[in-house]
Amino acid sequence: FRSTDARLSSLESRVHPHFLFNTINSVSSLIPEDPRRAERMLTQMANLLRFSLDSAQAGLVQLEKEIRIVEDYLEIERARFEERLHYEISLPADLHFACVPPLALQTLAENSVKYAVGVRRQGATIRISASRSEQNLVLEVCDDGPGFQALDFPSGHGLNNLQERLAVVFGERAKLDIA
Repeated sequence: FRSTDARLSSLESRVHPHFLFNTINSVSSLIPEDPRRAERMLTQMANLLRFSLDSAQAGLVQLEKEIRIVEDYLEIERARFEERLHYEISLPADLHFACVPPLALQTLAENSVKYAVGVRRQGATIRISASRSEQNLVLEVCDDGPGFQALDFPSGHGLNNLQERLAVVFGERAKLDIA
């Protein structure tokens, strides 16, 4: 049990710094252009940091809280990408209290920002949804970007870390499909 906890902590510590540096860069690019909006973004960043630190103590968080953090993250990125970033979130009321690993959806949203919004002049739309399939919670993050090769992700890559975190928490029941 201790080795599982240590492995999970190690994986989470690799996720948080990457996420925080990306957020800081997004906020700093906004400061000269729109100080009020930058202040709002700093508040959202503080929410993200607080969530990140608090969630390090918890193995799972409520999906509703994870969604709020994803919205804060996407709003910060929207400050950077403006009209190029669109998003839609669908969370049925009966799934608000479902539990997920902290920053799991955020990792997927960040990947969509990087590989869909960031690489296309016209940007992209990111769609995030939650549903149930039999006994399983199904979370989807889809975008209309060009896609990428979903081969083996190198150690330290956000999606590889997420896949490992899901395996530690949920075992064989967990599955991360990249299509």
